[in-house]
Amino acid sequence: MSAERSRKFCDFLAFGISAIFSPYVMAGIFILLITYTYAHNLREFLPWIAIAFLFAIIIPGSYIIWLIERKHIRDVHLSDHEERKIPFLVAGASAVLGAIALAMISAAKPVVVMGVAYAVNAVVISLLTLFWKVSVHTALFSSVVTVVVILFGIHFAWLYLLLVPLAWARIYRHRHSLNQVIGGALITFVLTSLVFWLFGYI
Repeated sequence: MSAERSRKFCDFLAFGISAIFSPYVMAGIFILLITYTYAHNLREFLPWIAIAFLFAIIIPGSYIIWLIERKHIRDVHLSDHEERKIPFLVAGASAVLGAIALAMISAAKPVVVMGVAYAVNAVVISLLTLFWKVSVHTALFSSVVTVVVILFGIHFAWLYLLLVPLAWARIYRHRHSLNQVIGGALITFVLTSLVFWLFGYI
């Protein structure tokens, strides 16, 4: 394989990995998994997933799209550090409201704790973003895997290995440094574990 073809292959692979593990994709799949698993029927499932999607994805995503249309930011993944600060604070505030809403409608405990963990991570990451560009890709995926391991068993711990190609992709595409991808993964691992420990799961 020539150097040019090798570079193109790596470009395609890094882009594909980044797209598959996009925070929007991972959050959507994760929310669907947890709400569906713990809902006994549609009367429980529909409001739980509606609230989780609204506050975790739709509100912050809509705000980002509005900013793009107004030409205040350049892309949905907020590649520029300075462009991240306000959207991340909005996402953190929205996540907190979502966790409160899930608790108010008496969603299943794992669903509420998921919302609390998501909110804690979102707030901390948004505050860190004021001075450091943490990788949201590795942060969210690390948190998702941690919840899956806590709720469904240690045999899912192999999923952490997927952080390696994800970290490579983010570094290869010059979106983050090694410290930023490792930092994102470690911060949310600790925070997510702490939240579930406080709620009696560990």
